[in-house]
Amino acid sequence: MSGFQERLKSARQRLGLTQEALAEELNVTKASVSAWENGREKPGFRLLPKLRIVLDVSLDDLICGLDADRELLAEQPLVARNEGEADLLKAYRKLPAKRRKAWLELLGKG
Repeated sequence: MSGFQERLKSARQRLGLTQEALAEELNVTKASVSAWENGREKPGFRLLPKLRIVLDVSLDDLICGLDADRELLAEQPLVARNEGEADLLKAYRKLPAKRRKAWLELLGKG
């Protein structure tokens, strides 16, 4: 999994921006962008919304990375969020194995 600095650099390069161009968009110095990408510093909190807009990337992706989110979600057991979901889960668990498999295939999960 890549760190913030790699994700920042990748997002900048994906848009074809130089460090200088990104710095101009954010009203910071090129040295600041370089320091962020080399892991010497992190951008201030006030810059994050503009960084998100300029790089056209979510802050979750930029700060945490998609892989981190997927790993966290995979580790946590699925829990019904409401009574309707709980009823669906109970009904699914009562199905014979063949029917469960068919439902999963229908949902594109099988």
